[in-house]
Amino acid sequence: MALPLIAVSTTDVFCRPGCPARAPRADHVERFASAHEALFAGYRQCLRCRPMERHGASVTPAQVRRAEGLRPILAAARQARARRSGAQAVVVRMLRTPLGPMLAGSTDDGICLLEFTDRPMLPTQLAVLQHRLGRSVVAGRHPHLDQLEGQLDEWFSGRRTTFDLPLVAPGTPFQERVWSVLRSLAPGETISYEELATRAGRPGAQRAAGTANGANRLAILVPCHRVVRKTGEVGNYGGGRWRKEWLIRHEAALQRSFQPPATRALQVPPEPFLLRREHHSR
Repeated sequence: MALPLIAVSTTDVFCRPGCPARAPRADHVERFASAHEALFAGYRQCLRCRPMERHGASVTPAQVRRAEGLRPILAAARQARARRSGAQAVVVRMLRTPLGPMLAGSTDDGICLLEFTDRPMLPTQLAVLQHRLGRSVVAGRHPHLDQLEGQLDEWFSGRRTTFDLPLVAPGTPFQERVWSVLRSLAPGETISYEELATRAGRPGAQRAAGTANGANRLAILVPCHRVVRKTGEVGNYGGGRWRKEWLIRHEAALQRSFQPPATRALQVPPEPFLLRREHHSR
């Protein structure tokens, strides 16, 4: 079935099929399954066909306000073409993934941002990042972002289990210890918030560890999705619980796939990598 919404990259507008506005060139068209996806890719609704009236039922007023506030940077990041220096700025691009668009940012020192564009904390994350680094955010291309895009493609397609990218993640001393623990986890490994606090040097401070985990600005690269509840429940995730479940399943499949054949033969055959775009109500 055809996707219902049509977005035009040259106008940053999304429409219903059959909109009375002049038809755009085919190479300027992008299609979306929902108004939510179009909004958080940096598009605004067409004022002639008003697609939100029919397709915006699942989008809350708070989400609309957040998307409107982010639209300038998301639209610029989606269309970024020019090479930018990261010496005095955070250079950002939008990257497409099977789980939705992500906003990626880098300085010349390394990747400093990778977050789903619809994450509620993204505006705060951008503000904290600018404060921590003392740099403005500009849309553009950067060698680190090109490398990140390639490694993410390999990871999502099941051809890579780890990343070898320079990272820039300034935080409080405790936050940085928590993030260091997360980076030490093996692909497919999960731990509880209690264990995370213990490994970060503050036994019993699982609530503080959870807060530090949630303040992570480098989704997937610093794998905060690997922290689950002590009961074994997946728990919450800034990018949405459905994404956390997907990421854990994907890493489990990766782990099995990259095991030596002799070891793998003793186990249940791995599931196929889950690369089909899943549509969930947000």
